[in-house]
Amino acid sequence: MLRDPVFTFPFEITSEIFIHCLPTSYTDREWNTANPCEAPMLLLHVCRSWRERAIGTPALWAKMELSMDTAHSHDMAQVCLMRAKSCPLSVKLRRWPSKAAEEDSWPILFFQTLLGRASTLEVLEVLPIPLYYIRRLDQLPDSSDFPSLQKLAVGVRVDVLRGEPMDERPCVRLFANAPLLRGVTFIGDISPTFFPALPWQQVTKYTGVCVPIDYFLDALRISRNLVECVWVAGMFDLPFVEHLNHSSLKSLSLEKNYCFLDSFSSTYILRFLTLSSLETLRILDCEYNAFSDRRFLAFLTRSSPPLRQFIVKLDTDIDLDADEEELGVDAFLSMSSLVELEIWHPIPKFLTIFFSHLNNVTFLPQLRHLSIFHLRHRSEASVRSLLKTVHAHLSARWDARHHGPGQLESFYFEWDRDVGDLPGDDLAPFRAMASDGLNISIKSPKRSYV
Repeated sequence: MLRDPVFTFPFEITSEIFIHCLPTSYTDREWNTANPCEAPMLLLHVCRSWRERAIGTPALWAKMELSMDTAHSHDMAQVCLMRAKSCPLSVKLRRWPSKAAEEDSWPILFFQTLLGRASTLEVLEVLPIPLYYIRRLDQLPDSSDFPSLQKLAVGVRVDVLRGEPMDERPCVRLFANAPLLRGVTFIGDISPTFFPALPWQQVTKYTGVCVPIDYFLDALRISRNLVECVWVAGMFDLPFVEHLNHSSLKSLSLEKNYCFLDSFSSTYILRFLTLSSLETLRILDCEYNAFSDRRFLAFLTRSSPPLRQFIVKLDTDIDLDADEEELGVDAFLSMSSLVELEIWHPIPKFLTIFFSHLNNVTFLPQLRHLSIFHLRHRSEASVRSLLKTVHAHLSARWDARHHGPGQLESFYFEWDRDVGDLPGDDLAPFRAMASDGLNISIKSPKRSYV
């Protein structure tokens, strides 16, 4: 009889192999569910020995996603909690019953069970949850005590919010005693004033997904120790917005939510902000005219941030023959401390304008890493023409490396689709810079040229 080679390993090695079988962020789902086709449930059905080792590996059961609209999840949760033992827990509670099912008390019973393990609960996601259940959870004994909680995400069902505004009856206990809490995510129309007892003063990362602009700014206003923020803009109803100066924020990511037809560019929020410590700015829905927009330029001038990393994803709907008046690069003139720049989805006209400034050592003088991703193009002729333009200005910048304050170290250039065979004469200048010490990569999705 052939012996399973797995059992020639010590138990600890086998457990580690099993843990690597769990869904990850690189798969469709990174949370453990009761899916029999995925680990850990799949491991239980190979043989008796595998089952015993899987059950005896607490880390396999410590990250769970539970659907709250079925009572079976309560039984599954109790099994997972028992097998996880004292392992740090990450729990996602989704698909809560609608308000019409108020007689269903088992979701509350499960949350009470979870409270009994609050000392090991590090990550909790509750979404989307009807307001009715939030009220119920807030009334539970010990619902404020989460001594190990580090990350919290809450989403409230939108149709419920329209019927009962959250500001009228804020939670007064829920998550109040969470001394290790550092990351908070709100999804939907959730005002930070609804959770006034949250330890906002210790939160270092806040994420607002489809959160109104005034609610997002309120979260920044009461979280004075924030270091990182993410805002995914949604529907927009212009309220009175007071300007905010935040002195500790170092990283800001902005993105438009395309689920709303009437949503607006997330860069709109910058007109209300002054961020004097900002080091990383990501704009993932940037319009081309933003680089010459006086309000964006005013934000950079007003903040004078020590910006070191700028990642921008440009509008993919703009025509390749867009008017050059829409393609300014003025904003880069206010980024004198920038070290790393990523530009996504640019059109050739924009890059021609950008590179025409690059040979001037006073333009982005500290730049060391330049990456161009998913460059759009129309024909092979346009590809060759742009390569010549890029080479002319990039080589001038490279040749001046000993005369400026910063030295370019890497250059990454990738088209959005295959561009066919490129003549060696077009690539030779880039290969020469590579042999001279510049870290260069020029490629398409299927080919690598340099």
